[in-house]
Formats: sequence, C-alpha cells, structure tokens
Amino acid sequence: MKSETSARISLWVNRILAVLVAVLCFALYDLLVWYRTLRQLPWQVCAAILAGFYLCVPAVLYALWCIEKLLGNVLKGEVFVLPNVRRIRRIRWCCAWVSVICLGACFLYPPLIFLAVIMAFLALMVSVVKNVMAAAVELREENDLTV
Repeated sequence: MKSETSARISLWVNRILAVLVAVLCFALYDLLVWYRTLRQLPWQVCAAILAGFYLCVPAVLYALWCIEKLLGNVLKGEVFVLPNVRRIRRIRWCCAWVSVICLGACFLYPPLIFLAVIMAFLALMVSVVKNVMAAAVELREENDLTV
C-alpha cells in the first residue's frame, strides 16, 4: 500500500515537472533577459544558456514521459518486466545527453559544469538501477519457468 502511495505521489510530481518545463520553455527568454541585466552578462553567455536549455528540453521531456510510463507499470503491478528495463535505459541516455550538452555550454558559462557533473553521476546511478532491474527480470523469468 505504501509503495502505491509513493508511486502515485511520484507520478503527480512527474506531471508537475513536465508542466514546469513546458512553461519554462516560454518564459526562459524573459527570465534570461532579467538575469542578464542583474548580473551584467554578455549575450554570448545568455546564448549558451538558452541554446543549452532548448537542446536539453527534448531529452528532459522524453525522460519524464518514460518515468510516467514506468510509474504506470508499477501501479499496475508490473514491476520486473522488460519494458521497464528499456525505459530505465532510455532515461539513462537522456541524463547522458543533458550532461554532454551542459558540458559543451560550460565553456561559455562555467557554472554549468556543476549541472554536467550531476547529470553524468545521475546517468551512472540510473545505469546501476537498470542493471539491477535487468537481473531481477532475468531471475523472475527463470523463476516463472521453474514452476
């Protein structure tokens, strides 16, 4: 029962994050203009932030969609199945993509290196979870054949 509650809460948080990313797509330029005047940043830095954000948005939205489907399967009771392993693998690649984009943009705006490192670490951790999930799926399939 508690896992179902946490899965439902995670599902709603996931949906809220997707809406926030969509809203930020429209509001980022104005926020960046405000930030530029606040910090007296050159336009090259703003362009790097803007390009990095818009290059990361598809990966972020795709990862959120994969999480939505993954949590939907968890709520249905389908936890250790191969589609969940594939979704976790896709989430890992999305994290890696965001890391690479931020690493490229950090040459113009160095604080983005922190985001690049965090996303690379997250990709590594998601990879570990994917490997554990793949092993669990393999054990479940073997167990189903034993009976």
